[in-house]
Amino acid sequence: MNTLDQLVYCSRSRLAPDDEAAAMVDIVHVAAFLNARNGVTGALALQDGVFVQCLEGSPTALDILMLHLHFDERHEEIEVMARGRIERRAFPAWGMTAPAQAQCGVLSRLIAQRSDDLTAWRGAMGALLAEPA
Repeated sequence: MNTLDQLVYCSRSRLAPDDEAAAMVDIVHVAAFLNARNGVTGALALQDGVFVQCLEGSPTALDILMLHLHFDERHEEIEVMARGRIERRAFPAWGMTAPAQAQCGVLSRLIAQRSDDLTAWRGAMGALLAEPA
C-alpha cells in the first residue's frame, strides 16, 4: 500500500532582498531534480521574508527531506505547520514550482496565524500558483 503525505512548513529567510529572486530560481531548479528522484512534488513561495513550502510524497521521503532542509543556510526557524495523509497530489506535475512573485493575503494570514489547517495551506498555495504572473 502506497501512502502519501502532504506537509507544509514555514521558515524565516536569511537571504538579502536583492538575492531572493536568484535564490528562488536555484532552489526550484535543484529541488525539481532531487524531488523527482525521490518521488516528492510540491510548491514553494517566499512572502514577506518567509518561505512557505508544500511538499508531497511518502512519509519517509518527507522526513528525510525535512532533515536535509535543516542544513540549508538560506533559511532558519523551520516549523512544520501542517502534515497529513492525502489521497492524491495537489502538485503532481511539479518536482518543485514557485510563483514568479508571491503576494497572497490568504497566505499572509495563514503565516500570521501559524495555522495547522492543511487544506487551507494547500488552497492558498494552489491559488497563488494559478494567478497569472
